Amino acid sequence: MRSEDQVTPTTVLGELIRYSQAQPDHSPSFCHLKLDDDLYPGFYDKTARILASFEKYRSVTYDIQRPPKGGTGIVIRYSSTTISHGEERYIAMGFKSSDEFEKDEDLLSKIKAQIYEVENDLGPHLDRYYLLLCTDDRKHGDSVRTIHAGLMEDTTVVVVEPRYAWLFYALEETTIDAVLDKLLYSDDYVRRQAKEQIAGIGKRRLILLLSCLVHAIEEMKNFSVADEFVIYNDHLHDFEASHPGSYVPLLEDMGGMEGHFFFRDADVEGFRIYRDSVSAIVALYYDAKVRYGHEGDAAVQYLFTFLERSA
Repeated sequence: MRSEDQVTPTTVLGELIRYSQAQPDHSPSFCHLKLDDDLYPGFYDKTARILASFEKYRSVTYDIQRPPKGGTGIVIRYSSTTISHGEERYIAMGFKSSDEFEKDEDLLSKIKAQIYEVENDLGPHLDRYYLLLCTDDRKHGDSVRTIHAGLMEDTTVVVVEPRYAWLFYALEETTIDAVLDKLLYSDDYVRRQAKEQIAGIGKRRLILLLSCLVHAIEEMKNFSVADEFVIYNDHLHDFEASHPGSYVPLLEDMGGMEGHFFFRDADVEGFRIYRDSVSAIVALYYDAKVRYGHEGDAAVQYLFTFLERSA
């Protein structure tokens, strides 16, 4: 594998930030978060999860340095025999809170000074400097654009604008795990088969199928699901609330999957699931259960995140 094709913690972090770009804007939620009380611990925990998840796939040594109060951000040091010939590499993350945007009229100059200090300390071992602007994009839009323009020439710096910074801050652990899995095992046979098994069915049918499947495995033990579970499916209702649109009646979607994923059985007041139609997805479920401990709602969310772009 060429070094530029390697999946590294830097690659994963960059992909998770890009993943956030497809989600709705909730950046105003940043307005009530404080730098030391909320942002540092929140992003620290998120970063720790990424490294811990990465370690489940690749041997890696790492630590995350959290600065004392008033510091400039988080610095991640990592090394692996399979990355950069075993040399230590660094990722830096700086945060700017809504309070700082309110109080500091010369924020860009201070940001540049902080970035210069980190780049000077770490030199060529620094992979990326992620600057997360944790404020309301609508309220401080001009300042955000000024900062973005002022740092464009530094190719090591990635400016993460408020809506993307918020969505990274709010990422679920299951999303981190699924995105990392896709990066590291994009050519894995079982994972390719799982994507083929649900190819083109649509996201609403996918969440319906996955929620029924996990329920059937964990609760029913016989790959069956009752009509009541289908009708009062919380995962489906949550999906529709977060993905507004014009949907066909639920039973019509179930009918569209009968004969391929589901079938009626005289011994069951509901549906059974064709095991062969979901065999690879079941394998992914058990992999996530062993690797991460994902079960129930978390397993559904993990599988949905992994498979949604193929649906």
